[in-house]
Amino acid sequence: MAPTVIIDPGHGGIDPGGGTNALFAEKDLVLKISLYQQRRFAELNISATLTRTTDQTLESEARAALVKSSGARFCLSNHINAGGGQGAELIYSIYGTAAFPRAMALELQAAGMAVRRVYTRTYPGNAKQDYYFMHRDTGNVETVIIEYGFADNAQDAQLLNTKWQSLAEAVVKGFCTYNKLPYTPPKIQAPPTDTPAPSTPGTGQPNTPAADWKQEAVEWLYEQGLLTDATWRNQIDQPLPLWAEAILLRRLYEKLTNRDEA
Repeated sequence: MAPTVIIDPGHGGIDPGGGTNALFAEKDLVLKISLYQQRRFAELNISATLTRTTDQTLESEARAALVKSSGARFCLSNHINAGGGQGAELIYSIYGTAAFPRAMALELQAAGMAVRRVYTRTYPGNAKQDYYFMHRDTGNVETVIIEYGFADNAQDAQLLNTKWQSLAEAVVKGFCTYNKLPYTPPKIQAPPTDTPAPSTPGTGQPNTPAADWKQEAVEWLYEQGLLTDATWRNQIDQPLPLWAEAILLRRLYEKLTNRDEA
């Protein structure tokens, strides 16, 4: 069955994206946003796929072809802006409807990101052709390019770095609102009762969001060499398959055995 939506993490591989700064690379942040959205759509029983799931180089023609051949009704093309500005921008096809991106823009505003504009752009000298290849070359798939904020704006960059999940969720909610699909917010998973969340230095107060303690634990596995596949950094709530658990346990056993021998 064809997916309802295909999610496109912009750039990737040798192309880091222009929306890159000292806090994040555009290609990495939009991949995290896209993987999160795919998982949330699955939880909401909405079929979703992606143009890339790893740090992969994807040329424009191949990217557009993936979207066009997907059979999806919609495409969300995720990006981070740059070039002097503030706030999110949502760009839709001249043959699309403004109602779709505006529904997502309203939710981005509610999540704390200002919205700079929702607009279309025509090709120079041809008012009947879209400017962006993601609109021109993706067939009947209704594509919205979402620029979540400006990497070179300090306020936007901080919000993108710390609240990217909230912004990703806002787009999911806006998508459901526009399509009149049932929506429920994500479940907040608290840390185990015998493992308190680490506190913010100097305050004694637990860190927020709750996912911080999870990410710290996963990073420790990488530091110890127990996990090596970077994919799991973006899937910290997903269970490891049995074979991966076996590898992790074998590495831990070998580490402990070598330490005892030393």
